[in-house]
Amino acid sequence: MLAGVLYFFVFTGVIWVGPTRPPGATVEIDGIVLGTAPLKQRVRRGVHQIKIYKEGFETWQGEEKVSGIPGAAISVKLRFLLRSDPTGAKVIMDGNSIGVTELAIDLKLGVPHTFEFKKDGYQSARFKADIPLDVSEPVPIVTLRPVGAPPPEEIWSGEEPPPPEYGTIQVTSTPDAQVYLDGEFQGETPLTIKKVLVGDYVITLSREGYRDLRRTVYVEKDKTARVAEELKPESVE
Repeated sequence: MLAGVLYFFVFTGVIWVGPTRPPGATVEIDGIVLGTAPLKQRVRRGVHQIKIYKEGFETWQGEEKVSGIPGAAISVKLRFLLRSDPTGAKVIMDGNSIGVTELAIDLKLGVPHTFEFKKDGYQSARFKADIPLDVSEPVPIVTLRPVGAPPPEEIWSGEEPPPPEYGTIQVTSTPDAQVYLDGEFQGETPLTIKKVLVGDYVITLSREGYRDLRRTVYVEKDKTARVAEELKPESVE
C-alpha cells in the first residue's frame, strides 16, 4: 500500500487542460482521446504529446514536461479555419487579401467581418460574419459555384452583435509575483487588470525560486474577480 502511494506521488504528475476557446475541444494525450476540456489527467513524469482540436478550428499541438505534483496547466484559444469547397480560394477579409483556403486566422470576437472568396473558374462568394463573444461554432464552409451556375446566396449573416461586456481582475500575492493572463504578461502584484472581456481566464503567478501558481477565474460584467494567493518555495514539498 505504501509503495503504491509513493509511486503515485513520486513518479506521476498532473496535466491540466483548462477552459478552451471554443469550449468543448477534444483533448488527446500521447495519442489517446481522454475527453473534452476542461480536463485533468494524471500521467507519469516526463514529456507528453498534447493535441487539442475541434471541427472547424485549427488543431493545437504541443508537448508538456510533467515534473511534479502541481502539474502543467494549458490554456488554449484555437484559431478559426476559413474553408472552401473546392479549396485554394483566395480570401479577402474586410477589403484585405489574407491568404487562401484552408486558412487559420484569429478573428476578433464581437466584431462583424466581411469576407469574399475568389477562385478562377468559380463565382465569387461574399458574406458577413458576426463572431459572438461566447464563440462555440466555426465559420461555415463556403461552397463555390462554377461560372454560369445560379449565384450563391448569402451563407452566414447575423444581427448586430451586442456591445462587448467587461469586468476587472484584481490580483495579490505573497510574496509579490509576475502576473500572466492567458499566458500574456500583465505586470506584478498587487495588480488590477481593467477592461477584461467577460469570460474564463487562466491567471499564472510566477516568481524566481517559487513554484508557478495557476488559477482559473471567471470575469463577470461590471464586477471584480479577485485572486489572492501565497506562493510556495520550490524546495518545499
